[in-house]
Amino acid sequence: MAERFTGSFTQQEAISEEAIEAAVRILRSGRLHRYNVADGEVGETALLEVEFAQKLGAKYCLAVASGGYALATALRALGVKAGDKVLTNAFTLAPVPGSIAAVGAEPIYVDVTEDLVIDLEDLESKADQSRFLMLSHMRGHICDMDALMAICQS
Repeated sequence: MAERFTGSFTQQEAISEEAIEAAVRILRSGRLHRYNVADGEVGETALLEVEFAQKLGAKYCLAVASGGYALATALRALGVKAGDKVLTNAFTLAPVPGSIAAVGAEPIYVDVTEDLVIDLEDLESKADQSRFLMLSHMRGHICDMDALMAICQS
């Protein structure tokens, strides 16, 4: 049987003293964003990007300031352009359609079921309207991913 998550989706874990000290050190330095560095100095953001990329075995990593900006960056990386349509579930948080709009694309909302997951029948009926789907799982409710992938691959 698959492992089941039993933690809280809404309560964050405590921040370690080491992390708090690192944040205070950065705040005291005045170097609060990637471009506020002296000549020859490597900023904390660049160091984080390199370390994270190495951990993942990736060539590149880009740190961003919010989840919404991360989503918009991902859409751009996938080639979504102004005027494109992007399917997304209707029950979601504002950054999802906001990121679609931020790249000039248009969200196409897909209904959700009583279980608060994307309605796969509605998705299938709208799938020919777009090459892109931005799916968000809300409040720990996950749709039948095998069925979803079959729709996306058809």
